[in-house]
Amino acid sequence: MLNDTEFNLILDRYNRPWKGYRKVRKGPKKRISLHMESLDCRSVDEYLDKLAGNAAEEEELLSFLRITISRFFRDRQLWASLKDMVFPSLLQRTDTLDIWSAGCSCGEEVYSLCILHHLHFADSGSIKILATDANNTCLERGRKGIYQKSSLREVDAGIFSTYFSPSNKRNEYVIKPLFKNRIIWKQHDFFTAPPDKRFDLILLRNNLLTYHSPHIQAEALDRILRTLKPEGFLITGSHEKLPELSSNLIQTDFCSMVYQLVA
Repeated sequence: MLNDTEFNLILDRYNRPWKGYRKVRKGPKKRISLHMESLDCRSVDEYLDKLAGNAAEEEELLSFLRITISRFFRDRQLWASLKDMVFPSLLQRTDTLDIWSAGCSCGEEVYSLCILHHLHFADSGSIKILATDANNTCLERGRKGIYQKSSLREVDAGIFSTYFSPSNKRNEYVIKPLFKNRIIWKQHDFFTAPPDKRFDLILLRNNLLTYHSPHIQAEALDRILRTLKPEGFLITGSHEKLPELSSNLIQTDFCSMVYQLVA
């Protein structure tokens, strides 16, 4: 399998930071090593040269560098802030919240939003969620709404029994179809034009700001923030930091993961 030095050469070629991948590198390294073998490449230099002349194989590598780890209600402080501060603030201004989950992985975050709204704000307004990811396999899993028990470990017993049913496989559970008409699943990456829509809330968690270099982050984030409504909120991961921006995006005092676009 690739050693860390070899893996770093690949990260450098594709402007990916070692810091972001350090704790999750085992899976990508294993998949890339198998890919190298399939292409009969004996060194990283040979591998990178071969990828440079083959767009399909290069896209295969990029798919290995996409990290799709997620779980329901990840970072409890954030979900408390959404319930106590963000949703009430937004629902004072509109009856329908337009939300974008950018880099939604397999939909754990998307369905967590739906559950939160249904539990606490069903009588206050509705939500519409655009769930996007570059990985079509993840999107298909999100559409099906089937999850391993490991991604549900932060779901309390009451929510679990209300919103999930056992699937036909051991340790797999299906979210009930209550939210299907509230979610649009769409393939999209951070480096193409953003959706032609404005959003009250954008969740950009544990993807762009972790697994890409600062200058790429800034370019992509600038495009993403053009879709955020004035007084709207941007949500990041618990260990992520925003690049320097010229916008009026202010970190809130109630949660370090929540930013607001000041008009």
